[in-house]
Amino acid sequence: MRTLMLNLGGAGATNSLGRRIAIAILLFSSVVTLVATLFQLILDYRREVGDIETQMEQIQSSYQESLSSSLWVTSIRDLELQLNGILRLPDMQYAEVRNDQGVLVAKAGHTINTQVIRHEFPLDFKHRQNQVHIGSVLLVASLDGVYHRLRNKVVVILITQTIKTFLVSLFILMLFQYMVGRHLKKIALFSDRLFAGRTTEKLVLDRKNNAKVAGDELEQVANALNAMQQRLDEFVEELQESEFRWKFALEGAGDGVWDLNLVTNEVVYSRRWMEMLGYTEGELPGTLDTYTMLAHPDDAACAFAQLEDNLSGKTDFFSIEQRMLCKDGGWKWVMSRGMVVDRNVQGMALRMIGTHTDISEQLKAAEDMRALLAENEQARAELRLANDSMEKQVQERTAQLETANKELEAFSYSVSHDLRSPLRGIDGWSLALQEDYGPQLDATGQGYLERVRSESQRMGQLIDDMLQFSRLGRSALNMRETDLSDLAHTIASRIQEAHPQRHLEFVISPGLHAWGDRRLLEAVLTNLFENAAKFSNMKEVAQIVFGRLQIKEPESQNEVMAFYVQDNGAGFDMRYAHKLFGVFQRLHKSSEFSGTGIGLATVQRIVFRHGGMIWADSTPGEGATFYFTLKEHQ
Repeated sequence: MRTLMLNLGGAGATNSLGRRIAIAILLFSSVVTLVATLFQLILDYRREVGDIETQMEQIQSSYQESLSSSLWVTSIRDLELQLNGILRLPDMQYAEVRNDQGVLVAKAGHTINTQVIRHEFPLDFKHRQNQVHIGSVLLVASLDGVYHRLRNKVVVILITQTIKTFLVSLFILMLFQYMVGRHLKKIALFSDRLFAGRTTEKLVLDRKNNAKVAGDELEQVANALNAMQQRLDEFVEELQESEFRWKFALEGAGDGVWDLNLVTNEVVYSRRWMEMLGYTEGELPGTLDTYTMLAHPDDAACAFAQLEDNLSGKTDFFSIEQRMLCKDGGWKWVMSRGMVVDRNVQGMALRMIGTHTDISEQLKAAEDMRALLAENEQARAELRLANDSMEKQVQERTAQLETANKELEAFSYSVSHDLRSPLRGIDGWSLALQEDYGPQLDATGQGYLERVRSESQRMGQLIDDMLQFSRLGRSALNMRETDLSDLAHTIASRIQEAHPQRHLEFVISPGLHAWGDRRLLEAVLTNLFENAAKFSNMKEVAQIVFGRLQIKEPESQNEVMAFYVQDNGAGFDMRYAHKLFGVFQRLHKSSEFSGTGIGLATVQRIVFRHGGMIWADSTPGEGATFYFTLKEHQ
């Protein structure tokens, strides 16, 4: 292909326009082919995957009832026969049946690779007019067949499209070379001779004279070059004169232009130069005296000194900021630049060209900037003073807060001591009354006496819980990596030792870690585990589960990783869930379940201090699940 293109392009074909067009067509066609192929592959892939998913749904509708019947009677042989029948279908790789406990009952096939599609559906059996969930089926289909079919299709598409693209590009290259390329070469050769000034002949293209080619783009280019050759000779002399005069003006950044003839002292001031000072064109005489008359006396001496240095050849150009008198009597700042552009053989200056640029707005902006900087510095000084004052206020408020915390601590201790003394008296005298005069009381009196002692002891526990709750907000957090699984096992063992007569089953996920205060996180798990054990005391086997999962947080509806504690106890009505974490709030009677109503409030406060959230989900009679999150360690 490369050799053929070089032959078609002729000499210098490596830079041929036709070759570049052909390559561009090849590349564009290749890209279009690849994009179209990719799009087709995506559609085919989705269709193939959809067929597999549809097949799995058909398997579910066809086999679900028979698999349920076989699993209900635990006929493993029938299950395996049906699973092997499923694997005979296209792309099916593996199938398994598990019971409602998640135990594998039967399977067929093997999961060989990771490029698979999974489909799981439940198995239910109607027993005594009730639908009973007895297990589930997992189907795994391999995508190897899909990929193989797609690869074969890609090969066919690429081969056919490559051949088609090559032939189209070759035809376009040959057509371009015949109709355009050879004429462009002749036009380029004529342009080179025209630029070098070595041609006097007109440009004539080697084409047949007919109506189809007359007036086309190539003919227009040839006519334009011939007209250019004619006009070029006419303009050369004029351009040589004007080019040098305006070269400096066009390259300069000034607005007004002046041109000084040092032999006659005549000056050509541009219209913009006069308008800058408020004059109209022709209103000022074209002499050097005009500049001397309008220049500010304080600036003129310096300007003429720089002018003399430039005239004598000491400097290549001059530049000075000066004031010029406007027609309205005001002064305008301008940047005056100039240079000698012509000297005689003796080195004497013959001609100067220069510009005037209005810089009044720039100088005003610079002055405004200096004033703004001064105001900014003053504002920064005031801000530093305000910061110093604010820092002093913060220190004072911090000292006041520390004093208030100390006073609150002293008050809490005083309240605890003053309340405990009467409670100890009530409990002690009640015990003395029970021991000394118990036989003289009937059953009702004995019950009243027991209630007095029980309530006094509960009041003491309530005071301890209140003190612990009040200290949570004042103690500093000792944050570190904490093994929650290990902590949960310790707490579970402690609860089982406290209730040896109960059948408590703890299921604790391994490897659960969190960043937080170990002492406070232990209080969280202790309260949640003890609540779970307490509210499941009516169950013959109390099951308490601790783990972590991804779930939507109810308030923000964001997906979060949350820890959870689940039990199979009494549960509660979700209509009263907003009362769960309030101090002294109880959703059950104290005669049913003991407690002070502070435990969950303590848990919520600890979780909040760790930057997390806590919520619960429950159904009466079916247990409850408490979820909580903790801020990740940065």
